[in-house]
Amino acid sequence: MKLLDKIIKGILIIALIIAMISVIYLVVIHNPGEDYTEFYILDHNNNTTDYPTNMSQYSIGKINIGIKNQEHTDMNYTVKVKTNHTLLASYNKTLKDNEETITPYYIYSTTEIGMHELNIELYKGNITQPYRTLKLRYNVIK
Repeated sequence: MKLLDKIIKGILIIALIIAMISVIYLVVIHNPGEDYTEFYILDHNNNTTDYPTNMSQYSIGKINIGIKNQEHTDMNYTVKVKTNHTLLASYNKTLKDNEETITPYYIYSTTEIGMHELNIELYKGNITQPYRTLKLRYNVIK
């Protein structure tokens, strides 16, 4: 009986060691995580507290558009800035995995008084539909 107990204990210890190695491999080493892209806007101080939401007529507001590649491969991006379906700006960026870029954008469309909406679209690769869309509403006052 003692020999059988030693064999069972040995098998259990080996199974436990194999299970621990498998978990470590899957969680720490092998887990590439989810593929995604971070897309965000920041205020002129690279914060999220002071967006230009109220602007004087004929003034200029500044925001920063950020992209961070978490796709686990190099990726081409296109950013389009629109208002009322009118394209205001467009630019392309190629980012390596884990690379991040922040691009300033200046809001000049402050001639008409009232509420306005800026649509910032991110296109990934050769996809024709926006991958992500950000909106910034701002009020132009006298």
